[in-house]
Amino acid sequence: MPAPPETVAPRLDWPDFARGASIVMVVLLHLFLLHYLYFFYGFPGSDVVNAVVDATLPLRMPLFFLVSGYLAARAVQRPWRAVLRPRVLLLVYLYLVWVVVNAVFDVLREQFGQGGPVDVPRFLLDNLLWPQTTLWYLYALLLFFVVARLTRWVPVLPLVVAAAVLSVVGTTFFDGLPQHLLRSLVFYLLAARAPQLIDLLVRRSGWAVTTVTGVLAVGLTALYVATFADLGLLLAAGVASVAFAVQVSVRVAAHPLAAPVRYLGRHTLAIFLVHPFVFILANDLLLARPGVAEWMRDHDLVVIAYPWVLLAATLAACVGVEAVARRVGLGWFFALPSRTGTAGAAGSPGAVTDGPGSPR
Repeated sequence: MPAPPETVAPRLDWPDFARGASIVMVVLLHLFLLHYLYFFYGFPGSDVVNAVVDATLPLRMPLFFLVSGYLAARAVQRPWRAVLRPRVLLLVYLYLVWVVVNAVFDVLREQFGQGGPVDVPRFLLDNLLWPQTTLWYLYALLLFFVVARLTRWVPVLPLVVAAAVLSVVGTTFFDGLPQHLLRSLVFYLLAARAPQLIDLLVRRSGWAVTTVTGVLAVGLTALYVATFADLGLLLAAGVASVAFAVQVSVRVAAHPLAAPVRYLGRHTLAIFLVHPFVFILANDLLLARPGVAEWMRDHDLVVIAYPWVLLAATLAACVGVEAVARRVGLGWFFALPSRTGTAGAAGSPGAVTDGPGSPR
């Protein structure tokens, strides 16, 4: 007698909402660092953008990696043959494709008189050895999954404690990519190896508990932003902020007004991959037309509204690029082609839907 079909759990709203909130914070960060800082820093409204970027530091990537680890919890326990393609080859493929896309983009900018000369072989080699662009998050997802898979025999408590120590060490003594990796690993491992703790947090998302968590998160984050001194303070602020974000996500994710954020959360891959190009092109435009930037700086309301309008436009453009690519047969930019030669299913590698409470 054939086995009954596997029960399909309903898709959870809160991980999509949490990822959507995280990607908005990440895009705002890069908008500030890659574009806004060069043209409008010190003008009206820039202090608000700067404050938001600083205040979300303990939250934006820890939240993303926590949700990614949570959704990878089942895959971590599966045999390699079951996860090699969707969890390893997918990330390797996307990383290689988009390193080439970045190189081609730089060459085209050079041809149009924007940017400096491009040493393509050196660029490709450097990025194959060590990520040099915002693509580092694909590298991190692959590395974190492999670490979680290889250490599944290690008890959860010592593993998470070791990752927490590395987080503090990374924040204190490293810069750049090593710091990002060491700071984020603990959140991925915690959720991937102990998803029941996240489930417990989800169940304890009543307004009273959420309010207490929020006060703690705000207090620790404010203390960190005021001092930028760290001997575990950033990690503590991150833990409290992520816990608060999960609790809020559970409370509000199902509301109709949260639908746009959930939608962004289902398209984090495309947004991560495409959004830096928008800001580089915006730089090229304002450098080519300096009068435009001068006019904007002469109008306070324009300068104040500009980053938020650009943020919304960038998010919409990234989702639009993905939709058009899939419609015209270029879905392989965002998904590993199937064995029949067609692009695989849509989705983010950090959001593969096989975690607890996911649809399959």
